[in-house]
Amino acid sequence: MLMEGTFTKPWSPHEKRESRLDFIGRNIDELDLRQQFKACVA
Repeated sequence: MLMEGTFTKPWSPHEKRESRLDFIGRNIDELDLRQQFKACVA
């Protein structure tokens, strides 16, 4: 498992603000993964 985060600069006012997670693996059930993440939303 590898987790990393780097912040290079603040977003500019007109820049699209986006955060992203990339999963690399084999046979990942996308629907199940999405459902599990949605269940974590507070």
